[in-house]
Amino acid sequence: MKKWIVASLVLVFLLTLTFAEPVKLVLTHWGNDLDNKVYNERAKLLHEKYPDITLEIMHIPGDYSQKVQTMIAGGMAPDILQLAEDMHAYSSKGQLLGLNAMVSEHGLDLSRFSAGLLGQYSYKGELYGLPDRSGAMIVYYNKDFFDEAGLAYPDKSWKWADLLSAAQKLTVREGELVTRYGFAAGDWWPWWMSFMAQNGGKILDENGEPVVNTPENIEAIQFYNDLVYKYGVAPSRVDFANMGNIGPDQLFAQGKTAMEITGMWNIGSLQNVPELNWDIAPLWGEKVNATVAFGSGLSISSACKNKEAAFLAIEFLTSFDGQLPIVDNLQDAPANLELLNSPLFLDAPWSANPINMNAFGDSADMIMDIPTVPEWNEILKAFGDYLSEVFMENMSVEEGLENIQEELEFVLF
Repeated sequence: MKKWIVASLVLVFLLTLTFAEPVKLVLTHWGNDLDNKVYNERAKLLHEKYPDITLEIMHIPGDYSQKVQTMIAGGMAPDILQLAEDMHAYSSKGQLLGLNAMVSEHGLDLSRFSAGLLGQYSYKGELYGLPDRSGAMIVYYNKDFFDEAGLAYPDKSWKWADLLSAAQKLTVREGELVTRYGFAAGDWWPWWMSFMAQNGGKILDENGEPVVNTPENIEAIQFYNDLVYKYGVAPSRVDFANMGNIGPDQLFAQGKTAMEITGMWNIGSLQNVPELNWDIAPLWGEKVNATVAFGSGLSISSACKNKEAAFLAIEFLTSFDGQLPIVDNLQDAPANLELLNSPLFLDAPWSANPINMNAFGDSADMIMDIPTVPEWNEILKAFGDYLSEVFMENMSVEEGLENIQEELEFVLF
């Protein structure tokens, strides 16, 4: 009863809130024309809810971080920023407002977001952004190929043995030439990092110390690499190059792989391939289910002059109503879990063919808390330098991860 009274008082306060004079806020974002259209629609809805708040949308399609940092350095920081994995490159410099106090004051129920996303946007116990867009990495699979092989479609109950078994049965060879791969991935970090997490591996422990060269990580990367070199069910970097330097998305669209891991963006791309009979499913696990979410959050600049209005803005933009234009325009998966699991998202006309859009909601509790510390870019560089050698079989998995461990110990301490 007491909680209900408090919540009611907060709601009354927010509904009656006015400012001494109208507030104009600036929000920066990257992306394409559709992204800009959707942000402007959401800004209009915000103004309808709070007539005293006007949100100006500033579209920065290229060199986003560099241009935003230039704005900050010049004393022209935006009030609200779209940020992703590099959020703590900003927060660590004192450029973002910590949100814990305002979340508490406004009684914002953070259960509207997945725990994994909240973890990504938190640093040392402080939340610096509210999750806004959140398409988990999922598996795309060719239904015709599975049907021809008499195989059950993939689902989140799969283990690595199930992945390997299906990939072996789905790979087609003509002599030494592979004409269709069972699975396709590559050296992009969301792919191999998901496998590490699925095996219980981490990059940093609870104290922020690197734990790269663990048995769990070695086993995960070895299995991932074995799909290419030991079992021959996935293309190598050389194979991709020989096929015209294409990636897994293009390979899947051409019917040259039965499965791939990618994001929601590929749904739109496959609209141009009507002859392909495909669907999506959540990723598998080994010791645990895990996937990476590809999205972004909304942060408030520490230089913002009206932080109360800015918080009301991001609170609304990440609400069910504030995220409706994301779905209405078929832009992306919303981070708001209520909307993500609602018929408005699940039954939206994403494709001419029915799609299991539940795959995104079913992935929400699998989203891993990636180590988005201020040194995120340095972490990715270390992995990129050495895993590129591992994935070319120029270096053993153990040696590669040991080198990364040593480099991160130097970078982080």
